[in-house]
Amino acid sequence: MNVAVNAPGPLTRLAPALPGLPGGAPWDEWRGCALARLQALGLPSPRDEAWKYTNLRLLERRELAPAPPRPVDAGALEALVPALDGARLVLVDGRVAPGLTAGVLPAGLRVTPLATAMATLAPEALAGGFPLPGDDVDQRVRLLNSALLTDGLHLQVDGELAAPLHLIHASTGGGAHPRVIVDLAPHARLTLVEHRVPLGEAEGFAAPATEIRLQPGACLEHVRVQLASAREIVLDDVQVQVDRDARYVQLGYAFGGQLARAETRVTLAAPGAHAELHGLFMVDGSRQLDNRTLMTHAAPRTTSVQVFRGVASGRARGVYDGKIVVAPGAAKSESSQSSRNLLLSPQAEIDSRPQLEILTDDVKCAHGATTGQLDEDMLFYLLSRGIDRATARGLLTFAFAEDVIAKLAIPTLRRSLEERVVRGLPDAELIREFV
Repeated sequence: MNVAVNAPGPLTRLAPALPGLPGGAPWDEWRGCALARLQALGLPSPRDEAWKYTNLRLLERRELAPAPPRPVDAGALEALVPALDGARLVLVDGRVAPGLTAGVLPAGLRVTPLATAMATLAPEALAGGFPLPGDDVDQRVRLLNSALLTDGLHLQVDGELAAPLHLIHASTGGGAHPRVIVDLAPHARLTLVEHRVPLGEAEGFAAPATEIRLQPGACLEHVRVQLASAREIVLDDVQVQVDRDARYVQLGYAFGGQLARAETRVTLAAPGAHAELHGLFMVDGSRQLDNRTLMTHAAPRTTSVQVFRGVASGRARGVYDGKIVVAPGAAKSESSQSSRNLLLSPQAEIDSRPQLEILTDDVKCAHGATTGQLDEDMLFYLLSRGIDRATARGLLTFAFAEDVIAKLAIPTLRRSLEERVVRGLPDAELIREFV
């Protein structure tokens, strides 16, 4: 049992906040059980193998309770995110903001705010059942989310949605702990774009949880852009279940946060299930960005791909901690894992730990990791063409990041991310001439 971040501490201050949250007595009891278990177990610490590189000591003086509702100007929000085709949904500090919704929801998409459903449904009846997470350390953030759950969305997709659905998580400061549930019916298709953006620079903490269930033949492309403020802590937890011949593709881009950890656990539950995780993180200053993945091949003839790229400068730290598990009986599974990282300063650090756990025969699995500085031969080539050193370094860094950005099929969003990368490089104006 881990009690490293336990009483006295942030968890002991949460009990008074629970009775004021939505849902009434059944949900108060449900949250109370979650909080009691979390207080007994403690938050994770580096002594836990899955949290080896992530230290939550910053939470000891951070306000974890949900922030009160605050008004948000639509213009301020629109200045932070690119305009995309399709409908837009907005959560402000973890609460649904109907006044900021834009566009018409397409046929085949049903959207239910969780706070609305919680007013009439008990936990066991909402979204096919709302069991409390287990005691395993992998479930602690989800347990914290359960204790502080305020609102969220249940997205049900039945059919092929042509335009992307844009979901914006806006933060004004304080705690934000929404739950997003995405259910795709057999052969349904959806592109879901999630943006996390700050409205100001106030200190904040977010522990959102996402649950995705893909029925046979369904296909979800999940784009996640994290632009949290430099004073926010974000512990993001995504859990995905992929059924027979279904396909899940995640494109993750992380740039913000004082401390941000994105955890994705995928279970390939039936033959033909496929998952891809592509990630780019860029971190500077003294900030830390972590990525942890757990890909479980639970059935035969399942396939997965993971490609992550990291860039760190200043005294920043990045992490890629990825594990592939091929369960007994999951023969003829195929999986690959690649982590490449770029250090732009002597004090920067990126820890990369790809892992394989193969518990059956007749599989194809591979992994690899590299961490280093810019290629001197490529740098010399650009210098020999009359490009100054700072610009040459910027161009090579941009090309490194573009490897993941180029996978986006939404031109407006792709260009927005490219501009975000350029702005963080030396001689940005000169680099724009080349890109």
